[in-house]
Amino acid sequence: MRAGGLALAASPAFAAPPQGMLRGEMRLLHPRHAGAALLAGALLAVALPTILLPGRPAAGAPAVLRTLDRRAIPLLVARGATMTRYGTGVVVGPSTILTARHVVGGAMEVRLLRGGAVGATVVCRMREEDLAVLRARLPKGTPYYGLSSRIPRVGDRVRVGGYPGRRWTTATGRVTHVISSAVLGGRRVRSPMIVFTPALHQGASGSPVLNSRGEVAGIFVASNRRENYSIAFPAATVLRACRGALR
Repeated sequence: MRAGGLALAASPAFAAPPQGMLRGEMRLLHPRHAGAALLAGALLAVALPTILLPGRPAAGAPAVLRTLDRRAIPLLVARGATMTRYGTGVVVGPSTILTARHVVGGAMEVRLLRGGAVGATVVCRMREEDLAVLRARLPKGTPYYGLSSRIPRVGDRVRVGGYPGRRWTTATGRVTHVISSAVLGGRRVRSPMIVFTPALHQGASGSPVLNSRGEVAGIFVASNRRENYSIAFPAATVLRACRGALR
């Protein structure tokens, strides 16, 4: 590592985009500046540490989860004309799922631990960041996660759950850097990103990154197995850019 950033190599375990996902250089973003850079222009509620999406009745509402739980972390299936892709999503509202943008496409299916499979539609795709919001008719009482408006700090512990190889897998790690730009999918992306260990694998794209409070702090989008790290976009990015789709 040098003062200006980190050298990144392509990840053979990362399926999509297939080439040049992590080539180039990451520019470090000091934790003191990360929040201001990301949250400028965000909705007023982001001042709170945890955002719970509206639309839930106060009485008899589904459980707010704080630990990794497959009931609210479904396997996603994207069926295209010539290819079927698999990824992971996280439930953050009565009918709302967050995932990585490169996971979605074609006919979307949400496979739930209980309740079988339901269809889903894409209601928000972010142009710069690899994030998307899905709408699905989830079974009544499906638990959900709150979204954190805060970017984790270097050294913070994180937990991740997803479906690499279509098998439920969990991992714990720590944030190693907060960066402001990187070359992802062959193009320069200028947006705050969380770098953490360990390296996740194919099928885990879209997995929630939970902070110590059990809130969704980020969505996993890329990894480097050789260097043993992963990259996630902060959940606060979705709060800012997909405000109307989060309900």
